[in-house]
Amino acid sequence: MKYEIINSELFTVFEVKETHFDAKLAPFFRHIVADLHNQFRPVLLIDLSNVSFMDSSGLGAIMEIYKLLRDKELMIVGASTSVNELMHLTRMDKLMPSFFSIEEAMRAAIESDIKH
Repeated sequence: MKYEIINSELFTVFEVKETHFDAKLAPFFRHIVADLHNQFRPVLLIDLSNVSFMDSSGLGAIMEIYKLLRDKELMIVGASTSVNELMHLTRMDKLMPSFFSIEEAMRAAIESDIKH
């Protein structure tokens, strides 16, 4: 699995550098995140801007990560229309908000933190 992780003080951006997030990729994603989760900042932005196709295995892997990282705020960034529709149909969008850009997600997280 190709990916890039960028950490700042408050955020970790996990960029999936694959076009398909499916049964082939999901186990690698789960394994990588499980191994590295202690290095993640309070807000994890999962950047799916390169992903054009996601199946139920990919969705399940993201859900498993959501459960694993209960102490973090997870946000989806750059998801395609079909991925956003899949998240909406499964109501995962209620657990993890989706944003068009990393900057938009960061602004929302900072504004949310200010309100709390």
